[in-house]
Order: sequence, then structure tokens, then C-alpha cells
Amino acid sequence: MTEMLFYIAGAAMMVGVFTLWCAISIERVRREYETSRYGVLCGRIQEQIDEVRLRIAATKTQLYMSDHTLDQALLQWKYEYLVKQEKWLIELMCGKREEEKQEEKQ
Repeated sequence: MTEMLFYIAGAAMMVGVFTLWCAISIERVRREYETSRYGVLCGRIQEQIDEVRLRIAATKTQLYMSDHTLDQALLQWKYEYLVKQEKWLIELMCGKREEEKQEEKQ
């Protein structure tokens, strides 16, 4: 009878260890998935930042080459818009927008 109790206790302990191992493994996989998804998102944002920076450089070049006042005003507006877009993308990548939303909810 005592041997049977030790056997059942050992089996229960093994089931418990296996259950904990499964729970820890599942949590680790979830974290890795979120991290990889975040990495992909950051990569896409970085590509957009690079594209905006190229457009800023092209607009700056056009701004210096333009000799008409109206063209310069439009290019200046475009330049300022692109700079704001670049700042917004950088803030988005750094998570400042998420922090502001969390503060508003509280």
C-alpha cells in the first residue's frame, strides 16, 4: 500500500512538473512571437523613415534650385510636412505615442 502511494505521488509530481514546463514553454513562445512581430513592425517603420528622409533631401534640393516664389512656398510647406512626418514616425517607433495614450486612459 505504501509503495502504491509513493508511485501515485511520484506520478502526480511528474504531471505537475510537465504541466509547469508546458506553461513556461507556451509563455516563452508567446513572448518570442510578440518580439518578432514588433521587430517586423519596427523594420517597416524604419523603411518609411528612410524613404521620408530621401524625400526630404530631394525636396531640399528642389527648394534651393527653385527660383519662383510660389514654387518655393510650396516646397517649403512640403519640406516642413515631411520633417513632421519623420518626427512622428520616429516617435511611433520609440513608443511615445503609446505612452501618451496610456497616460490619457489613466
